[in-house]
Amino acid sequence: MSNFKVVIKVTSKCNLCGECVKYCPTNTFEIINNELVIHQERCIYCRGCEVLCPNKALKVELLNEGLEITIKEPLTKGFT
Repeated sequence: MSNFKVVIKVTSKCNLCGECVKYCPTNTFEIINNELVIHQERCIYCRGCEVLCPNKALKVELLNEGLEITIKEPLTKGFT
C-alpha cells in the first residue's frame, strides 16, 4: 500500500477498548480472541490511533526504509 514502513508498538496500558479499531481508515487493527492484532503493512502513518487511544498505549514510528527524497530546483524563474 505504501513505500514506507512503520512499526506500531503497543504497551501494557492497552485495555482492548477498540478505539484504534473503530478509527483506523485502513483497518490496521483487529481484536481477535481477546488480543489486539496489528497489520502494520496497512498503516498509512496518520497517527490517529496514537491521538485517540485513551490510555496512550500506542506508538507509531516511521522507519527510514523505503523513503525516497527528490530534490527539485527552486521555483525562482518568473518571480520577483
